[in-house]
Amino acid sequence: MEYVYHGSNIKGLKVIKPSKSTHGKEYVYATTSKEVATIFLSSKGNDLYYYLGNPNKEEPTVLVERKEGMFKDIFNVTGSIYTLDSKDFLYNQTSWSMEVVSEKEVIPIKEEYIDNVYDELIRLNSMGKIKLYLYPDRPDFIPLDNSDLITKIIRFEKNGYDVNRFFNMYPELVDEYKEIKNESINS
Repeated sequence: MEYVYHGSNIKGLKVIKPSKSTHGKEYVYATTSKEVATIFLSSKGNDLYYYLGNPNKEEPTVLVERKEGMFKDIFNVTGSIYTLDSKDFLYNQTSWSMEVVSEKEVIPIKEEYIDNVYDELIRLNSMGKIKLYLYPDRPDFIPLDNSDLITKIIRFEKNGYDVNRFFNMYPELVDEYKEIKNESINS
C-alpha cells in the first residue's frame, strides 16, 4: 500500500472532509512527503507567507521565510500528520506535483502528533530532509522584495481571494501589483 500525508492543526480526526482552498475547488489535500505535510500543520500560513517548492528533485524541498519572524508566529503550534491510503487520491490536479487531492472524504490510517511545528522544521532541516531558509537568507530565485508573489496573488484573486489581505501583509507591493494587473488587463 502506498501512502500520502495530510497535515492538520486538528488532533484526533476520524474522517477528513473536502474543503475549499486557493484552487477554488473542494478537496482533501495531501502530499507525497511526510516532511511537507509537517508544513501544513499550521492553519496560519499559506503561499503568501512562505515559498515552498522543490526546484531540484534530487534535493530536499525548500521552505523560505518571506518576512522576519513569520515562521515563529506561523509554526509555533501543534498538529497532527495523518497517513492516508494513496488510492483515494488524484495526482496532477493542481500546479504542484507533490500535492494530491481527493474529492471525497478520507479515513486516516494513522495519526502522528507534533508538539511544536517550528522545532520539528528545525529538526527536519538539520537532518537534511528539508532545506529551511530563515529571513533574510533565501535562494537566488526568490527575490528579497517578494515581488514574485504578485502574479500568484492575481491568480488567487480570480478564485475569490480578498487582495486586501495581501496588501496588509505586503503594503510595499501595492503599486507594483496595480502596474502588473493593469498591464495584463490591457494586453
